[in-house]
Amino acid sequence: MTSGSLSSTVEDESRLVAAARAGDEQAFAELWSTAQRQAFGVCYHLTGNRADALDALQETQLAAWKGLTAFEGRASFRSWVLVIARNAAHAVVRRRSPGGVLFAEVAEESVLTAPFEDSVAQLADLRRALATLPASHREALLLWAGGLTYEQVAASLEVPLNTVRAWIHRARRRLQAGLAGG
Repeated sequence: MTSGSLSSTVEDESRLVAAARAGDEQAFAELWSTAQRQAFGVCYHLTGNRADALDALQETQLAAWKGLTAFEGRASFRSWVLVIARNAAHAVVRRRSPGGVLFAEVAEESVLTAPFEDSVAQLADLRRALATLPASHREALLLWAGGLTYEQVAASLEVPLNTVRAWIHRARRRLQAGLAGG
């Protein structure tokens, strides 16, 4: 991407944010479309199931719409939404049960066709490996994998930058070892 297209992307986002703040629902829909998929991913990985993830995603969308006046533009709209998604997912898990655990166990799968079964098995392995990570490492990794910079993850989690770097590094190494069977 050239610096010209990057600046036009930032300008487009600023224009859409201004329009959405003025009540333009179509402008908000365009902004939301850039963040929705990754926000769902954060919600799903933190809640452990699709139903709770969809609840958290809906809360995220509503909070983003209502909170547009608080969006300062220091990060991208998508990055801002991912932080909201993280908080919404945690809220859903807390409401789910007093002892709600992030990354609920994956339900047993029914008999599936071979290629799809392999995909499901890989996803289940990844979810199990992610579940072994300390919560702070898992959150940092998911936010980073969702597109936030180390600095944005540090600000979101309110921890020092070097702590975030260490958490993500350790999480990636542990995931690699866990997925490799070691």
